[in-house]
Amino acid sequence: MELPNASLQQPQKTTDIEIPVLRIQEYRWDTPEEIQKSVYGLYQYAESGAISSISWYGKNKKSKARFSRTLRASAIILTTLGGLTPIISSMGGLTVKLMDDKLTLYIGQLGYLFLGLAASCIAFDRFFGFSSGWMRYISTKMTLERALSEFRLDWAMMLAKLGNNPPNTEQVQHMIRRLKDFLVLINNNVEQETLTWVAEFKTNLAEIEKTAKTQSAASRPGAIAVTLTNGMETEDGFTVTLDGMDIRVVHGTKYQVGYVPPGTHKVSVRGRINGEILDASELVNVAAGEMAAVTLALPVAQAQP
Repeated sequence: MELPNASLQQPQKTTDIEIPVLRIQEYRWDTPEEIQKSVYGLYQYAESGAISSISWYGKNKKSKARFSRTLRASAIILTTLGGLTPIISSMGGLTVKLMDDKLTLYIGQLGYLFLGLAASCIAFDRFFGFSSGWMRYISTKMTLERALSEFRLDWAMMLAKLGNNPPNTEQVQHMIRRLKDFLVLINNNVEQETLTWVAEFKTNLAEIEKTAKTQSAASRPGAIAVTLTNGMETEDGFTVTLDGMDIRVVHGTKYQVGYVPPGTHKVSVRGRINGEILDASELVNVAAGEMAAVTLALPVAQAQP
């Protein structure tokens, strides 16, 4: 009985794992020639299926590796830049004037942007599974290659034991069992890799949904209740300012600033009393979805006795 031709070991190029069609009804087991041809056909079926799987993992791991390296390298570079920008800023770093000098951008502020982009690269890689998929593909490909090598050697030993004699019924059954065990091993490894991907994707999707809900809750705008104790004493009311931006001129003592992002903000008031422009300010922390309160008073000079 002859070894299979080596030309059969070249898989066809395909975007999917190509599973050969097993037409069992075409195999005959009556004469020694038919038995030899049928066993050889089963060997071709098993080997070509394994080669197709190995070729698929070998080809598709390249794109996984490319995206993984790009995203991880970008994350490293951006993290480094994010760490360096505060140092550059502390050494008298550059400032950039924007919008006709109405807005000043300090170089140290870019550190947060770089760190945010680095985190986005890592999150993108994790969600789409480029790095983990790359590792899975390499591991699965090596496992399949090892299984194929062992199968070929075992088959060669069985053929060597037969010599030029056709296999008897017991030997044929033994060879078919070896083919079955090999195919089950190949399919189990492919199935396990796929199930691992499905579990990983579901986990990542659940984490992203959880993170999105957490971030949505944490970013709900709050409000600030501003009270100016001597607001009634002002001439033509007082101006409420939030983080350097004038909000409104208020006549009275109270005003509520709505839709304020969570975080620390500077609340200022400015008004005229007795012909003198006075101002007062205070930092206030706004929690997500909650209202903060701040009470201020314009510093009116005491009349001299």
